[in-house]
This record gives sequence, structure tokens and C-alpha cells, in this order.
Amino acid sequence: MLAWSDVKTIGVDLWDGQVRGNGRNVATIMRPAQRVPTAPRESARELFVRGYAKLAHQARGVEEPGLAILAVDESTGRPAGMVKLVARVGRPVAAIVGRHDHCDLFLQGSERLALRQLAVVLDPVTSWKRGDTAVRYRVMDLRTHDGMLDEEGRTLRGLRAEGPAVLRCGGYTLFITQLGDPSDYPERASDAWQMLPERVYFDELALSADGSLPSFRMPNHRETRQSVIIRTQGPRDTHHGIERAGATDEVAGKLEIIGPNRRALFTIGQSALRDGVLIGRYDRCDAASAIDDGSMSRVHALLVHEDDRLLAIDTASCNGTRIVGAEKQRVNVLEPGCEIGLGKHTIARWRWLS
Repeated sequence: MLAWSDVKTIGVDLWDGQVRGNGRNVATIMRPAQRVPTAPRESARELFVRGYAKLAHQARGVEEPGLAILAVDESTGRPAGMVKLVARVGRPVAAIVGRHDHCDLFLQGSERLALRQLAVVLDPVTSWKRGDTAVRYRVMDLRTHDGMLDEEGRTLRGLRAEGPAVLRCGGYTLFITQLGDPSDYPERASDAWQMLPERVYFDELALSADGSLPSFRMPNHRETRQSVIIRTQGPRDTHHGIERAGATDEVAGKLEIIGPNRRALFTIGQSALRDGVLIGRYDRCDAASAIDDGSMSRVHALLVHEDDRLLAIDTASCNGTRIVGAEKQRVNVLEPGCEIGLGKHTIARWRWLS
């Protein structure tokens, strides 16, 4: 039996001379709302073909279920980087995409990309056996200015998917494909593009007035030749204060943040927790007014309720997120009574009320 320490969950390839530690981790550039991202010079198919050789070379070597995320620079048509996520049994895995050099998929070619742009969360699987389980995942925009676009140019703040997806954000086109079966990656890029299932989009709110769809069962894309993508909310813009979340939403619990000189208690609704609560020093983050710890990053962590698990996902912070008494991790599963360490001097406590 494999121990957790024996499992490689994330592999990152840096291309085009990118070196960790040399990134310009400056503030995210905010542009006027009327700015519309320009269309890529080439089609999604052409960009996929451009980056396919590197994608296929890396993906064929992985026989466990997971995801590969390939980023192609829309201005040059060149592949800019790739991250691989291998699923774990009984435990979610996540990766952060952005311009900060602590991101798992580190892209420094375009200042249109936020320092921390997206969080990709891969659901646990029941086994590592090939073909034994479907790979399901969620992509959440980290409350950036422009968000992300689908293949038809529609703005997205979040999605749930089973099967491949194509997204645009910050001057890049991202191709999300599934790992686990090397035969999914033929020699010719044109053949690989033809093999991709049709992407079919649904709107979460049209399917369920309650918002999240924990009970919605997606069709098996290998049988239907469709990749089912559910358009969802991402972390909500609650800059007026998450303490107001319970006013229009059934209360989920209380989040207490204890800094070096300040302590605050916030009420969070169930829908807001499912969509994601963003914690950090930036004004666009929840609870920013309560943070007095300079060791915390501007966008530090994402607190989100996923499939009966409460997760504290580190969003490529400089000083990490951890369960108190444990090592820093990208994904921390919060059990009752545990405390979250944020940066060097801040503790967060969660208490369920429902």
C-alpha cells in the first residue's frame, strides 16, 4: 500500500526561461470595467495543436486518474506551461494558476493575468485503477477583475466539470484534459483534438434554484462523448462584509480570525461557503478589515465547502496555510475543533452552526 509521501500529486513544467523566485510579484493591475479582452490570434484548435506535443509527452506517462492543464499564450501561440494533478483516494487535490511564482501553474508572460487567478480543485477518487472512476473537478476564479471566458466568449466565475474544458483568462487559453489513459493522447495533434468530447455547458441556477448541485449526477462523458460543464458561482464579491452573509442566506457557521492585535467574528451563509470565502489582505477579499498580519498574502486562502468537506485551500501564499500542529499544505481538510494557521501570526477558527 502506498503512503501519502509516496504519491506525487502535482508536477509542474516551466517553459520559456521561467525561473522560480525571479517573478515580478507586483500588485494585480486593475483596468477599467469597459475593457474587453481581445480575441486570440488563433482558434482554440490551432492553439491546442501548437502545444499538444509537450502536453502529450507529459500526459502519456501518467496512468493514475487526474488532470493536465496546459496554458498557451494567445499573443504568441506558444505553450507557456503545464501542471499535472494526480487524484488521491479520499482526499481532494488543488492547484493555483497565476502570475505569482508560488502558483502551481506559474505564468509570467502577460500582466493581464492576476497574481492568483484561478483555483482548480480535483475531487477525490475511489481508487487509482485506470478507468475505474470519473475525474470531476471545479474551477473557481479568485475574484479577479475580468474572470475567465468559455469557448464562446461568455464570462465565467466558476464551473464544475467532468471531462475536458477550454477556458480563457489573462491572455492565455487553458486546455484541461484528463489523465490516466495514455491512449487518449495519439501521435497527431489533429487526431487528439477530434477525440476531445464536445463541451456542453449548463447553468447551475437553471438546474437548481438552491445554487450548488451536490446531488446532480453528470453523464459519463466517455459514453455520451460529451464533456459536461456546469456554470457556477465562484467566491462572491462580498467586500461589504461577510458578516452580512447570514442576512439572506441560511447560516452555516462562524469564522473567527485572530491576528497579532485584532480579533473578529464573522457569520457565513451556506451558499456563500459553497461558493467560496476568500481570505487575504486585499480589499476584494472577505474579512480583509480583520487582518493586521503583514505575513499574510494579499490573496491568502480560500475557505470552501465541497462534498461534505470544509477545505482551506492555500492560494499560493508566501507563508502558507496549515492546520495548527501540522505542515503547510495546498489543501487542508478542516475537522471539528481544528484551527487554521494563516501566515506567521494569524489563527482562524471555524464553528458550524447548522
